Amino acid sequence: MVIITSRQNPLIAETAKLKEKKYREEKKSFLFEGIKLTREAIANNIDITHIFLTERCAQKYPDIAQRNDSVIISESVCSKLSENYSPEGIICTANYMDNRHNTCDFAEYNSKNDLFLILYSIQDPGNLGTIMRASAAFGKKNIILSSDCADIYNQKTIRASMGAVFRTSTCRTENLFETINSIKKTGKEVYAAALQKDAKRLQNLENVNNCCFVLGNEGHGISKEIIECCSGTVIIPMEKDAESLNVSSAASVILWEAYRQI
Repeated sequence: MVIITSRQNPLIAETAKLKEKKYREEKKSFLFEGIKLTREAIANNIDITHIFLTERCAQKYPDIAQRNDSVIISESVCSKLSENYSPEGIICTANYMDNRHNTCDFAEYNSKNDLFLILYSIQDPGNLGTIMRASAAFGKKNIILSSDCADIYNQKTIRASMGAVFRTSTCRTENLFETINSIKKTGKEVYAAALQKDAKRLQNLENVNNCCFVLGNEGHGISKEIIECCSGTVIIPMEKDAESLNVSSAASVILWEAYRQI
């Protein structure tokens, strides 16, 4: 059994570069870690290019180690590839999931998918991944992203999604105004989650499942222009002295309400 022990090995050096967004986009390839994500990727037929395992992991997961795309590495090499302080010992690379995540024409996307969430300038990859995880859990697997949202292929996004990134679809739009107007033309109401005097309570909407909801940036919320483009605004009722919910928490509440109404 050949084991890669050199941190300067060409394959290892190229793989380590995938931690950077610029290089991921150049190679159309991404990196993720852990046995759970590995098995999720395999189950969802993701185009895996390499699975790097330490000897310890190879012994623990012989079915993975015996695959043609598996590569055995030393603990030192693993630490170079990993972003974790205590690596699990299994790291994968895969090609971009263009059939699931891409910049696309809205009209074509909408004709094939049931839309529900629209994310406006979500900067934290952890929030993006958590929203994807909640969307998959409540059966809403299609999400619109503004062009400046966090990177789908950031390891923090993938890790926070707990594998939902392999089961959900996203359309990254260059013009959110046009996208919202196109959605409204299909008969759906588009509500911005924003505190306004005339905002409707979430539970008072007649059919949440026939709506789309815009969720905004962690620090600045949703711009006035985007709010005005929507059909209206919606709020999640809570205690008067409570702080506003984290965007991923707000998404989970809205998704749960839709699931409850089914």
